[in-house]
Amino acid sequence: MPKTTSMVFNILAKKEGKTWIAHCLELDIVATAKSLETVKGEIKDLILAQVDYAFSNDNLENLYRPAPAEAWKEFYQCQSKKQVEDKLTIKSAFQETRGLKSFVPPWIVAKTCIAEGPCIA
Repeated sequence: MPKTTSMVFNILAKKEGKTWIAHCLELDIVATAKSLETVKGEIKDLILAQVDYAFSNDNLENLYRPAPAEAWKEFYQCQSKKQVEDKLTIKSAFQETRGLKSFVPPWIVAKTCIAEGPCIA
């Protein structure tokens, strides 16, 4: 049986005022929205696009750009955490439109930590 490869990305989702912010820590990309569901969808779309583009254009050396240490610290120190894991299928938009044949992973795993309370400083 062939083994399938996946990539894992950690996302910190938190509410600041009336805005939800989602931060993908491995790629240091951020999305904002007025609802938790919308921001989760937005950050996942950004992650999928970033991964697809990097693999389709043979640009893997620039794929990972970790978030600052403060963001990672906040991710690991949140007192009230709700963790959700989603498996996202990658459908390569770049390969379809350009006829590329490079490898793109079949899916990624997005682990979202939803901070519902104050974090320890």
